[in-house]
Formats: sequence, C-alpha cells, structure tokens
Amino acid sequence: MKTLIAYFSHIGENLQNNEIVVLTKGNTEAVAEKIAELTGGDLYKIEEEEPYPFKYDDCLRRSRREDENNEHPALKAGMKLNMDEYDTVYIGFPIWYRTYPRIVASFLDNYDLAGKKIRPFCTNDEGTFGISLLEMQSVVKGAEFTDGLAIRGVDVHNADERIKVYVG
Repeated sequence: MKTLIAYFSHIGENLQNNEIVVLTKGNTEAVAEKIAELTGGDLYKIEEEEPYPFKYDDCLRRSRREDENNEHPALKAGMKLNMDEYDTVYIGFPIWYRTYPRIVASFLDNYDLAGKKIRPFCTNDEGTFGISLLEMQSVVKGAEFTDGLAIRGVDVHNADERIKVYVG
C-alpha cells in the first residue's frame, strides 16, 4: 500500500511573529514536500474552487465566516483521489482560528478514511494544533490517528530534523 500526503496551504500574505509577510510558497506546502521526499508518498494539494484571498485580512474574514457558519467550500473540480490505494494518509493544514481551514473539512467530507492511519501536521504562528485534532477525530470515524507535528511558520525551513523524527 502507498502513502498519501494531502495538504492545504495558503500563499499570499501571512502572519509571522506578528508581522505580515508574503509567501510565494505556503508553509504547509513546504512541510508536505519534505514529508513526501522522506516517505516517497504521493503529494495531493487540497485546492478550493474559489481561492482564498491573497490579502491576510481578507483571508481572515472569509475563514472566520466559514468557521462560524460551518461552511465547507467546494473543492476544485477534477481533483479526485482513489483512496483505496493508500493505507497511510498525512493531512496537513495551517491553523486558522484554532482549527483547520474549512476547505480541509470539505476534503474530509469527500473521502472515507476509515481503516487508514492518519498522520496530521500543521503550521501556524503559535506552533500548536488548537482544537483541530479533536475536531478531526470527531469527524473521521474508524481511522487510526497518530501523534501530529505542529511547526511554527517561522521555523518551517529549519525543521528538517523534527520532520525526520515525525516521519520515523
């Protein structure tokens, strides 16, 4: 069986150490690529039909609205996976409002992960999962969850050793 690294990552304005910076590659994507390199797994970018705004404040407004209303935005068309091919699924995301973006909820809605080993990872400004793991475990039934890896965005490019340990 194979390994899948499914991730959502945002490019554009981002908060790092309480300052706005512009990312041409999202932090979560950088971690996902390192995991794929170490595991030989397949990369799958979770993409939304309507992209999140480039501007930080605009992105926050949309993500807050989606979170408060439990909206699950549409996934980009034509992005189907055959989940039967995979036994281990890494799921990566930034933390927005203490949990994963609602586009990740859309991904979870679209795929049956029962019987899979789920290996979550996240990036954010605080280096914690917030409530995302509890939320994911309540939504994804019948999967085996392993410990996750949370990396602060400013530490992503210096986290190779932590990622190696996490991947095992």
